[in-house]
Amino acid sequence: MPALTLFRLYDLPAEPPDAGDLRPVSPLVLRALWDEWGADGEPPWPAPAAHLLLAKENGEPVGCVGVNLTAPGEVGPLLRAPVLADRADLAGALLHGALWRLRWLGHAYGFAPAGVADHAGEALRATSWAIPGDVGSPPAERDVPGQEWGDVLVDLRDWPLPRPVVELELDGAPVLVRRPEAAEQLLVVDWIKDVFGRGWAAEFARAFAHDPVSAVVVARPRGFAEDPRRCLLGFIAYNTVRAGMLSSIALSEEIRGRDNGIAATLLSSCLSEARAHGFDHVVLGGVSRRLVALRAVDAAWTVPGSCPGVFGKGIRDR
Repeated sequence: MPALTLFRLYDLPAEPPDAGDLRPVSPLVLRALWDEWGADGEPPWPAPAAHLLLAKENGEPVGCVGVNLTAPGEVGPLLRAPVLADRADLAGALLHGALWRLRWLGHAYGFAPAGVADHAGEALRATSWAIPGDVGSPPAERDVPGQEWGDVLVDLRDWPLPRPVVELELDGAPVLVRRPEAAEQLLVVDWIKDVFGRGWAAEFARAFAHDPVSAVVVARPRGFAEDPRRCLLGFIAYNTVRAGMLSSIALSEEIRGRDNGIAATLLSSCLSEARAHGFDHVVLGGVSRRLVALRAVDAAWTVPGSCPGVFGKGIRDR
């Protein structure tokens, strides 16, 4: 698979990119510029929510770069007008502008292929990390020792698409791993607030703002108990803390620490949901027990420099 470079968007330089007249336009503009500037091959087919950043000088297009065009969170392709093909400053400004755009859109990380990432200047290179290709190597070799916690990158390009419902067994009774229904929002969010705190409840509530809901729960079937809260056993979400980032897995005390496959199934199902959403890469946010996650997923690595990352800055009372 093509080599990619990850950029920690929360560590981008404080100053915005000096890219002149740089603004988002329809990705359909790429087709015209591709032909006009004689780029090799064919332009990529735009993904949903894709757009193009177009740079102009003296009112004329001089360069462009895709944002979310090949996949959510990804930058590229990057083109310059033929007469400006040697303008390294223009290419660097386009890359910087695209990464800033991703951060503004709510991403914690951006990804760029080698031909695009190579244009990073010194300040951007300080935020970057070349994603390894050692899929399946021992978990300890894919970790970064010494970090109190860290974000774990997962490559989803070979990950399977989701099943609507996964049925497991707990103490002789069925439990279901599935996407929550809209009608369950208040029940689930109130339960999370009481058991896990208002911070997690606020994050999970955001999952219901997406269509489809960007979360997975594990629950007993309807009617298991008179109190419906007793049906709820755990949850995980994505696109809540940041775009393309998964929350921590949360399990009720009833099943926490038991080797019942529920945590692994929650993680696997959420990764499949993110894959169906179009992500090639996602990040498990703020993981302390990283080796557990790295054992569960072969194509996963701890991101260097990701502690404290995006965490520890917001105000919470619990």
